[in-house]
Amino acid sequence: MELSKEYSVEDLAKFHGHLGPNIVLGYLMGKYASEKLCNDPFSLKAIVSCPKKTPESCIIDGIQLGSGCTLGKGNIEIIESSSISCEFKTDSAVLKIKPRTLPKLPEKDEDYELKIEKYAEEIYGTDPSILFEIEKTE
Repeated sequence: MELSKEYSVEDLAKFHGHLGPNIVLGYLMGKYASEKLCNDPFSLKAIVSCPKKTPESCIIDGIQLGSGCTLGKGNIEIIESSSISCEFKTDSAVLKIKPRTLPKLPEKDEDYELKIEKYAEEIYGTDPSILFEIEKTE
């Protein structure tokens, strides 16, 4: 079975409850792994390292959508860490992805939600090679 669904920022917001930069980063990480490593969500495993608090943990929802690795299938593991990274594995290869810089969120004010959404949309359109440090081993 292959996973080839594209999700828009609207889809991400609908799934997650709002649009933020971390769900977008996670989605792009998972999508990249699916495209470069394996697009069969039953043959791919994700090991996510991140703080277990929002907004950083929101990356997990994005990784699930982008990679097809889900809590329900049991092929995603969450490890509490002070930094964010994800290791995607198949039987034959490992792909490690780490954001180059974590998003600096805008100041909280009356336009905060609008600013967060705009920032997330900008990230959505950014090339993964700019966003992430990527290491693949066979």
